[in-house]
Amino acid sequence: MDLAAQIREIAEQNLPDESTFIVKIEAKGMRRLKVLIILDGDNGVTIEQVTSVSRAVGRELDERELIKDEYTFEVTSAGVGEPLELHRQYVKNIDRKVKVTRKNDTKFTGKLKVVNEESIIIDAEIKEKGKKKVEIKEMEIPFSDIEQTVIEVSFN
Repeated sequence: MDLAAQIREIAEQNLPDESTFIVKIEAKGMRRLKVLIILDGDNGVTIEQVTSVSRAVGRELDERELIKDEYTFEVTSAGVGEPLELHRQYVKNIDRKVKVTRKNDTKFTGKLKVVNEESIIIDAEIKEKGKKKVEIKEMEIPFSDIEQTVIEVSFN
C-alpha cells in the first residue's frame, strides 16, 4: 500500500462523524515531503474538526514512523474557489450557483439543480452577444464531460 493510501486509512479512522469526509490526500515532494489532507462535510467542517483530525493523524504518523525524513503536514477544509472533486460535494451544493468548465473548454454558469450518478443538471445562464437579457436554459452535463466545477461565491 502506498503512503497516500496508508494516510487515507488513518485519516478515515479519525474522522469526527459520518457527515465529514476526505476530499483529497496528497503526499508528494522532491526534497521535502508535503502531506496534505483536505476535508469537507455535508454541513461544512469546523476548525475544531480539522484540528482534531490533524492531531490524531499526525500523532499516528509519528507513532507508526511511516515517514522517515522531515516532512510538512497540513489538514485543511475544502476552500472557496476549489473545484468540486467528489459526487458528494456536488450533492452538498445543490441550489448553489456553479461555474462548470467542460472538457471542450465551454463554460456555463448557473444554479445546480440535480445531481445524478452520471450527470448534473444546471439552470444555465445564457446571454446572447449584444443583448442584456439573460435566458435560463436547463442543461444536463455528464460528469465525463466536466473538466471542473467551482462554486460561484456571491456577496449579495
